[in-house]
Amino acid sequence: MLANKEEQIAYIKENYPEVTDSRINDAYWDIFCEKCKIVRGFDVIRKDYARETTLSGYITDWDAPRIIYFCCPVCDMYKMWLVFSFSEVVEIDGKRKQIKKFYKITSIPAEGLEDIKELPEDPPSLRIAYRQAIRAIDANAHIAAAAMFRRALQVITRDILGIPAGSLSTELKATVGNEYNGVKLTKSFSDNAYIVKEAGNQGAHPDSDPDLLDFTPQDAEDLQNIFMELVSELFVIPEAIKKAKDDFMGRRKINPK
Repeated sequence: MLANKEEQIAYIKENYPEVTDSRINDAYWDIFCEKCKIVRGFDVIRKDYARETTLSGYITDWDAPRIIYFCCPVCDMYKMWLVFSFSEVVEIDGKRKQIKKFYKITSIPAEGLEDIKELPEDPPSLRIAYRQAIRAIDANAHIAAAAMFRRALQVITRDILGIPAGSLSTELKATVGNEYNGVKLTKSFSDNAYIVKEAGNQGAHPDSDPDLLDFTPQDAEDLQNIFMELVSELFVIPEAIKKAKDDFMGRRKINPK
């Protein structure tokens, strides 16, 4: 519960990411496009504000969150952000100026690649764990994201690769030399998986090292990239190779053996 506006502002600043640097102006924001795989200037196509109806019309509640609709100018995909904005007085070049700062509460859909179509449908726990990790990152809950990436990794080792249950460290060592989707797993796979495991452990069981007490947005982004390397090796690349072969054989009218 919040006692006043000051507590509300302090809570938002502490718990949600500031996105002021992404804002170019009222009409454009620099945002990563999941389809184009690049950061570019998205068009602001709509803004919705909280308003109170009065006898003379309506009053905009500038202290309430607003919804901003963004559209990629190249692929026309769009997304929505729920944001708060606050005016602050800062000193720039020796002069005090009032600027607006923006904080993102959530994104619809979630930031990042929320669905990987190449992931196996069975067991469903893999897709669930991965989506929870992405949504945790979007909610600024980076420690929770680390724990869910670790959970997704364990589903892969036990339920997909068929490694006998034990400690996750032992399971990862046992993956080396196994084959899945025609891919022979190497020590590189095991080493990347080890990083995901250790990061998840740090989130669940933090030690006294002050450098490890905080899990930053950059940490979460880097961990997601490492996890994506594992997923690509196991699922994405083999599926792409299979599709390329099938397409070629279809065009060349080559019947499979």
